[in-house]
Amino acid sequence: MKELQAGIRFVQAKCIPLNRRPASNKKRPKPAECDRAKSKGKVEQQKPALSPIRSPLKVLRERTIEGWKRLESQAVRINQLSAELEEAMFEFKAIACDVNRDWRAFQATQEPTSAIADICEYQVVNVPNVYQKPSGSFILNSRSIDLFQAEREAQALAQTLRHRTKRKRNKGERR
Repeated sequence: MKELQAGIRFVQAKCIPLNRRPASNKKRPKPAECDRAKSKGKVEQQKPALSPIRSPLKVLRERTIEGWKRLESQAVRINQLSAELEEAMFEFKAIACDVNRDWRAFQATQEPTSAIADICEYQVVNVPNVYQKPSGSFILNSRSIDLFQAEREAQALAQTLRHRTKRKRNKGERR
């Protein structure tokens, strides 16, 4: 404790009188004196030059540019997460389809007269989506995920192929 008090008194004795001198009384070394001090090995610590003050408009512009970049990267991240979520939903549907098939087979062996229900119901599903207008502004909205689009396309393709096969058969019979 005594050492601490002695240190405080020392700092007060040395530093406070220095700060009380008027600025006009402070001597500035002349260039020749600086050269002599350097040659004697005494190099004075110089304060680093202050950075130039940036104008508020420049600061605002820099913050806007930085914010814009962060906004763009966040939009990309949202769209990536949406794509991953969409993929996970399709995987969930595929798993549910397999489980449903097994569930029905299991129920059929246990109680053939009971009603067989689907293991999962599907409703309209949306995921977030961000896109940028030609003007540059962003739009955050959602897009629908059609979980049954692949099945409809497969049915449409199968129907088209059956229709073509029938026409080829009919043409072959006419000859």
